[in-house]
Amino acid sequence: MGLIPNAIIDAVIDRTDIAAVVGRYVQLKKAGRNFKALCPFHREKTPSFVVNPDKQIFHCFGCGAGGNAIAFIMRQERLEFPHAVRFLADQYGISIPDTTSEAESPSRQLRDSIYRVNELTVDFFHQLLLTSRLDAAKAAREYLKGRGVALETVNQFKLGFAPDDWEALSEFLKTKGISDDLMQQAGLVIARENKRGFYDRFRNRVIFPIFDIQARPIAFGARALKDAEGAKYINSPETPVYTKGRHLYGFHLTKAAVGKLDYAIVVEGYMDMIMPFVHGVENIAASLGTALTPEQINLIRRFTPNVVMLFDTDLAGQNAIVRSLDLLVDAGMNVRVATLSDGQDPDSFIRLHGVRAFEERLSKAASLFDFKLAWLKTQHDVKSIEGKARVSKQMLETIMRFSDEVVKSELIKKLSEDLNIDKDAVLRQSKPFKSRAESSPQQPMAVVPATVALSLKDEIFLGILLSDPQWAPKARDEITPEDFPHPLVRTVVAGIWELSGRGQEWTGQDVLKNIKDHQAQELVARLMSRDEAWLGDKDIVFKDCVAGFRKKRWHVQKEEQKRSGDFESAVDIIRKIKQ
Repeated sequence: MGLIPNAIIDAVIDRTDIAAVVGRYVQLKKAGRNFKALCPFHREKTPSFVVNPDKQIFHCFGCGAGGNAIAFIMRQERLEFPHAVRFLADQYGISIPDTTSEAESPSRQLRDSIYRVNELTVDFFHQLLLTSRLDAAKAAREYLKGRGVALETVNQFKLGFAPDDWEALSEFLKTKGISDDLMQQAGLVIARENKRGFYDRFRNRVIFPIFDIQARPIAFGARALKDAEGAKYINSPETPVYTKGRHLYGFHLTKAAVGKLDYAIVVEGYMDMIMPFVHGVENIAASLGTALTPEQINLIRRFTPNVVMLFDTDLAGQNAIVRSLDLLVDAGMNVRVATLSDGQDPDSFIRLHGVRAFEERLSKAASLFDFKLAWLKTQHDVKSIEGKARVSKQMLETIMRFSDEVVKSELIKKLSEDLNIDKDAVLRQSKPFKSRAESSPQQPMAVVPATVALSLKDEIFLGILLSDPQWAPKARDEITPEDFPHPLVRTVVAGIWELSGRGQEWTGQDVLKNIKDHQAQELVARLMSRDEAWLGDKDIVFKDCVAGFRKKRWHVQKEEQKRSGDFESAVDIIRKIKQ
């Protein structure tokens, strides 16, 4: 992806209404000239999240998040800066020239074409489900109604119906100028054997469109209306826009809730995700019927390190959980496993027992250790020496993947006590297993540095600089960014100095655009969110701050001169400080 010209970034910010952007994600309420809401980035009962339309910024006084519209989209959608700019540019119809050849490459053009074909297909199937008078379409509507799926849910998930016709979809797409070859590359049609032409892949089935994290349609799942019609479920093949195991069903609708609640519930199938979601369980996604893959885990990890696995109670479902556990540990995730009544999946359980009973089961989710140990005990006779040895070995395969030595030691102790085995014997058995850090180095998770407290003088000084550009030239003559020990203050001051040096008028919004550090942006947004009355008499305070920063610099220089033996220079500095 090429660099986005600054003029385009400025156009995106200038055309963006931050209240409208934020309002798509949270319910804003007018509060004077500002808007308030419950923060979308952390749990709270009293609104501390403020949107200032005059300054085009947001700030949460609870968790400290803040910035402009681009910063909001970066945090809300978990996007890097250029992707967030493009996200907003698309919404506001701003064209971004791509300086890389990739944009014009055949592969990029093919992916864009498949997205368009899939969008047409979603609408075709969806409208048939809503309006078709075919008996099969009526049966599809009755099927969904019987599963507790309301019209609102049908619209939200863009559910559809594929008629019992060999060429209904392909004939429709041809009217839109779509070629047979493109339909085949999108996985929508299948070539006839020993004959020319194609036939539709999905026929006489309820359709579940699959969207990527950016809400683009990438594939389709389809459930037969009658179990006798071949496989109960069929799915799109892999295509240039869809690779099985890289996506989570419904995650485009729930990713924000996953980030805010700081944990994800992972289930297996479409209805297992849909039914809890429509009953208010918002932080849920489906693995599309498979054990979790590293790609799916990395997708979840962008929003939270915490996962609750909730697969079917049958053998296949439990095996899928066990296969996922080691991958989750390798990724540094915190894992719990919830179980439901025998023979029930999330869909049937919540319809029979309600959402409260469902949430109670989630609250009682077992730890990874407890779940796997209990599961292994159902597979092996732990009363026998051989059974204990097998259970211990398979548990150690997971335990030794943890990077924390204390965690490994405690789990080994817990395992030896549960199986009534000498701890030293378990330790000897663990030696062939390498720790995760040794055997499978992973991409490190982003670590947010601990926030260092700013001094009141630092905050007031920055507040004065941000309140009016006239103060920056005066300050540049006296102090430098290096005069500030706090790295965030240095970053903000350097950004202001750069803007001031251009000889043009600038605002706090320009400062937000000029600095890329997220924490520095949040600091600027926090200071801009305050009423200027807190700065006091700015002329007096400004002079006091500058004198204080200058004195601090001289004290540092004095000590350096004394350590170097240049006492004459040290005396000169002392004289300056006294003056």
